[in-house]
Amino acid sequence: MTSKRPPDSARFLYRTVSQTLRSRIANGTYEPGARLPSVDELATAFGVSSITIRRAVRDLSLEGLLLGRQGLGVFVATKRRIVRSLTADRIAPIEEDIRRAGLEPGIRELDLIQASADSDALLRVFPPSVRGFYRLERILLADGEPVGLDTVWLPRKLGDDLKPELKGHFIVPLLVEHGIALDHIDYRFEAATATEAQASHLDVVTGFPLLVIRFTPIGADGYPVMAGRTTTRADRFTYEFCGHPKGHAARPKRARN
Repeated sequence: MTSKRPPDSARFLYRTVSQTLRSRIANGTYEPGARLPSVDELATAFGVSSITIRRAVRDLSLEGLLLGRQGLGVFVATKRRIVRSLTADRIAPIEEDIRRAGLEPGIRELDLIQASADSDALLRVFPPSVRGFYRLERILLADGEPVGLDTVWLPRKLGDDLKPELKGHFIVPLLVEHGIALDHIDYRFEAATATEAQASHLDVVTGFPLLVIRFTPIGADGYPVMAGRTTTRADRFTYEFCGHPKGHAARPKRARN
C-alpha cells in the first residue's frame, strides 16, 4: 500500500511563512533588534505546526535576517554584514574589513598555550623539524559584539618573537611589521554549526550556522609561516575571493557605492 503524497500547499507551507516573516521584517513590522513572538505563538497565529515555524525561522537565520540567542529567543538582525576580502597572495587584516563595514574591531583574549605538532591535524603541514607551537585563541569583536573565533598556531620561535606584542593585536599586521615575506596563502573553506562552547562565546544558539576558513601562509622558502582557523557567524560575514589568471595584470578595484 502506497501512502498518499502530501499536496504542494502542505509540503511548502513553510515557504509562505518565511515570505510573510521576511515581508514583516522589510516593512518594519518587526524592527531591527526586535524579539519575534515565540514558536508556539507564531504557530498559533499562522495556524501551522511548530515544525513549520522552526523551518521558516531556520531559513531566515541562514539569510542573516534573524538571530537566535541562547535562552533569550529569536531576534531581527540589526548589523550589516562584514565582507571579508581574500586574495591568493594576501590576507587582508580582518580589522580592515570590520572597519569598512562601519564597525569598530576588537579582540577578547581567551588562551595562549603551548601545543605539539601532533595535537591537531592542521599542524601536519609543518616540517617534522618544527615540533613546538603556541596556540592562540581569541574572540573577534565588532562594536563590542562577538562575531568570530580566531585560533592561530605559531611555531615556537615565531611565537617567542611575537609574544610580547600579541595581546590585543591582530596577527597579520604583526607579521608585516616583523618583515615576514609570504609567497602565497593556502585556504580551505568549510560550513559548520556552533557547538555549545562556540555558541556561548558568540552569543548564539547551539547549532547556529558558521563559516570556517582555514589558512596557511607559506613563506618564501616554501614552508608554512603559521597556521590559522577563523570561525565566523554566518549572519555577519560574507567572504569574497579575488584571484588573477597567470599572465594577466590585476585591474584596480572599483570603489563600492
